[in-house]
Amino acid sequence: MYYFIDHKKKQIHQRQFAGDRCGFLETPVEKREFTDEVEYIEQLEEKNSYEFCPYCQSAQTISS
Repeated sequence: MYYFIDHKKKQIHQRQFAGDRCGFLETPVEKREFTDEVEYIEQLEEKNSYEFCPYCQSAQTISS
């Protein structure tokens, strides 16, 4: 699993499902990180209060 980390908002995104609804477009590039290290993700979640983004747990659809 590949993750996209938004250090500004302290959110963890599943990279393959991240999209506009996740709200990371305002985050500066230097506050973004990509990783596939599960242990690092668990550490961010448990010790640094990062949360998984509720919008990118599955594919986003376009509603009309």
